[in-house]
Amino acid sequence: MKQKTCILLFFVGFLGILNIHAQVVNAGVSGNSTVNLLERLDTDVLQQAPDLVILMVGTNDMLNSKKMISYGQYEKNLRKLVQKIRDKGAAILLMSSPPVDSVYLFERHDRKLFTEVPNVKLDTVRQITVRIAKEHKLKHLDLYQVFSEMNLPKHNEDLFFRNPKNSKVRDGVHLTALGYQFIGELVFHYLKENKLLKAGKKIVCFGDSITNGGGINGEITAEAKNYPSILYGLILEHFSR
Repeated sequence: MKQKTCILLFFVGFLGILNIHAQVVNAGVSGNSTVNLLERLDTDVLQQAPDLVILMVGTNDMLNSKKMISYGQYEKNLRKLVQKIRDKGAAILLMSSPPVDSVYLFERHDRKLFTEVPNVKLDTVRQITVRIAKEHKLKHLDLYQVFSEMNLPKHNEDLFFRNPKNSKVRDGVHLTALGYQFIGELVFHYLKENKLLKAGKKIVCFGDSITNGGGINGEITAEAKNYPSILYGLILEHFSR
């Protein structure tokens, strides 16, 4: 009995160390737009009392044929999200959404509703996030630019975006495990370089399926391959050295 008690106390103590070193919440929900994020901001983010919110949204606002809104409405919604989070005293890292493979996108969404090329739309909302970040002196990680400079996604050739060659699915929007690993590492190094990694702080990753891990397990576990889980693991490793 005494041995079991010691083991239990050790386990509880170990969990306590994990909580001190890393608190990462995956608050991504597939299909979400800025409208949806505003609806669940209080319960899924603000009530968590985060120290840092990593906010990435825009793909569904621009490319989901059932949820499309104007640039003006997108900017208005994003500003509301930013202001409400700032009012609670949390720091914000804005991230722009990655580009997409339009060929597969148009297999799921009505091409007739698009008056602009999908990646032109995403680049425009990228510029909006950059502008808002500058106005509010927020940190900004430009995923759109990073992937574009790598010439990704590359139709049926790359290993980062889900396609028939790497995943046997005609997707082009969501990422593979390798793609989410890349984002998780990118976010970790950005936080580290900008001195945003501090022991005991809670980070909420807020967004759509790219945050949740579309096509991948969305939970925060050692085995999960979504970017918040990758980030969590890297933070644990960082503070355990």
